[in-house]
Amino acid sequence: MNKIKTNTTKIINIKNLKKGYDNNQIKALNGVDLEIKEGEFIAIMGPSGSGKSTLLNMIGALDRADGGSIEVAGIDLFKAKNLSEFRSKEIGFVFQMHNLIPNLTVMENVEIPMYETSISSDEMHERALELLKAVGLEDKVNQRPTKLSGGERQRVAIARALVNHPSIILADEPTGALDSKNGKIILDLLKDLHQRENVTLIVVTHAPDVGQMAERTIEVLDGKIVSK
Repeated sequence: MNKIKTNTTKIINIKNLKKGYDNNQIKALNGVDLEIKEGEFIAIMGPSGSGKSTLLNMIGALDRADGGSIEVAGIDLFKAKNLSEFRSKEIGFVFQMHNLIPNLTVMENVEIPMYETSISSDEMHERALELLKAVGLEDKVNQRPTKLSGGERQRVAIARALVNHPSIILADEPTGALDSKNGKIILDLLKDLHQRENVTLIVVTHAPDVGQMAERTIEVLDGKIVSK
């Protein structure tokens, strides 16, 4: 992996980033410039189709851009050869749908990202239990996700996202499938864990209340950042 010497307070540095689909007929990102400092809580907002989720996918190395430059946690994502290693070490993902494996227990679901590491099974269990306690689910460790509410499943997904001590949490509409009460619980939890785990938190949302909780709001429209 290609480490780049950058300002230690700057964890994301994006310049003129471009991404198109359908032979570039759809310009999902059309020259994005963005800097995010380590430890920030950022909300990326915009209407459906504005490019905000595409931008999140670029930061998380789930897709490659067509042009420009993007450095995340000191890694040049255009030059990095092992993006799965980068994602495993640096990024924790929380999606609108929790993506838990139904035939595994809550504990086993949280432990999954650690299988790629060299830590012992006892250490895996200890870390998973620590985070399940942090999200208030220590009494659900042996249950299957199908026995949990939607809010509880999303809390499991948050614990799983944090288990490898990532430097960045990327959350794509994390409250989109929840009612307002559970949505607020998830947002409060994310904000608390952002501070407790000293992690950079980036949330894609269209909900104004989410944007109000963030330290900074970035507005995306037609593949460009119109306010940051």
